[in-house]
Formats: sequence, C-alpha cells, structure tokens
Amino acid sequence: MGTPPKRNDHLRTVRGEVGGWSRGSTRRNVAFLRSVVPDSLLIDSEGQTLYGYAFTLTLRECPLTSTEWHRMRTMYFKRLARAGMTRAHWVVEWQRRGVPHLHGCIWSPHKNFNVAVIQDWLQIAAPYGAGPKGQHQRPIHDAIGWFKYLAKHAARGVSHYQRSPENVPKGWKKTGRVWGYLGDWDRRDSMQLTIEDSTFYRLRRYVRAWRIADSRASGDSFRIRSARAMLSCPDRALSAIRGISEWIDQDTMLLLLDAARGTDEVTC
Repeated sequence: MGTPPKRNDHLRTVRGEVGGWSRGSTRRNVAFLRSVVPDSLLIDSEGQTLYGYAFTLTLRECPLTSTEWHRMRTMYFKRLARAGMTRAHWVVEWQRRGVPHLHGCIWSPHKNFNVAVIQDWLQIAAPYGAGPKGQHQRPIHDAIGWFKYLAKHAARGVSHYQRSPENVPKGWKKTGRVWGYLGDWDRRDSMQLTIEDSTFYRLRRYVRAWRIADSRASGDSFRIRSARAMLSCPDRALSAIRGISEWIDQDTMLLLLDAARGTDEVTC
C-alpha cells in the first residue's frame, strides 16, 4: 500500500528513440525486491554464510554509447562471479550532468569481498576517469540493511530526476536494461488481501502507531517526523486512499491486520 506521486510532469521518454526507466520497469523492479525472503539473504542455498555489501559506482566521463556501458557492466559482474559472488541486484541511474552510475547489492561467502567490489570497478572504468573517491560501499549485516537499500531505491519512480529521460546521456539512442539481478535468490509469491474500508482505516492508524514507536527506538529523527505525518493530506479524496509507504516485515503486518480486523489487540 503505497502513496502515488503528487506530481507527474516530467519529460516522457520518446517511444522508439530513447530507452530508460518506465512505469513498467519500475513496477517490475519493485515486485522483485518485495518478493525476496529477507532471512535468506545472508545464507546461500547450501546454508553457507554470506557477506553483503551495498555499493554506488560512478564515472567522471560518460561512455559514448550505451553498448559500451553495457559491456563494462557485464564485464564487472563476470569478474565478481569469478571471484566468488553468490548474488547481486543492480540499478542504473543518471546524474544531472548526464553520466550513468550503478547502484546495487552483492553477497559472497568470502570476507573482505568489498575490496573486489571497488577495485574491479576501478580497473574496468579507468578509461572513463573512475577514481577511488567516487566509489562507495558499506556492509549489509542483516535484513535491516537490505530494507534501507530498498527504501532508498525501490521508492523512486520515473519522476525522480535520476531516472528521468532528461538526464539520459546525450547521444545514447537506447539505454538497455536499467535493473537486473544475478545468482541465487530465495523468493516467494506476493500475498494479496481484500479488506473492508473500515479495516483499512484502522490498519493505517495501527501502522502509524507502530512506525512512531519503531522510529523512536531507532533514534532516527527523520523517520519519526515521517511516521507522524504519514496520514497528513490536505486533499480529502486522496486522504481516503492514502497508503502506508513503509517496508514492514510480513509477521508484523499480519499481526497489525489481525488487530485491525478485531481479532487481536495491539500495543506499540
């Protein structure tokens, strides 16, 4: 249950002329991310412990064509696979100056795999001025780290400036794929529930209370402000359908839903 954007006046991609992010690609990326079983992220199919890293990789100069960018990205993940990468998820976005950059997450059974995450990119992207200061990575210790990554990137729609066709590199006639995943992933089918309006309204109030309590426990002032304002809307018609816009684990959501249906009590 998410909140749609209030504005949608970005420049549309010209069909058949330039590729890039679309409503469909954004929707499919979000659907994939939501299907991942969080508890499986730090183990592989054989029960081996994995180490995860979220990264952002940049260039100083833009490749002349999307074909060259695709070649670099493919070579990069092939190198990581040979070094022991178990799984990866990536998205391509653009800076305002029209240069692509790569966001993603990688898991491997090898400790200190973060060295390969950065060094392999620096070697491949050296012809385009990639330097150490422009690359970033940080470890993912648990599902919380994964969902922080999701909250940042999955929430971006085609109206976000980093996905706007206005910032697609000049001269590119196509962009190719803008997101993808590799390797071993444990996924589950989505769950769709039909509830009455009164239950929906109670569920939103319970979620708001849960978000405030969870945010206070984390000490994150931005999350606290966001949680308090989640149901604030000056448009009455939009307010009636305003969603939750928060990643919540399935067990907690089902508990809140049971309470909203009147089958349990919730204290936050």
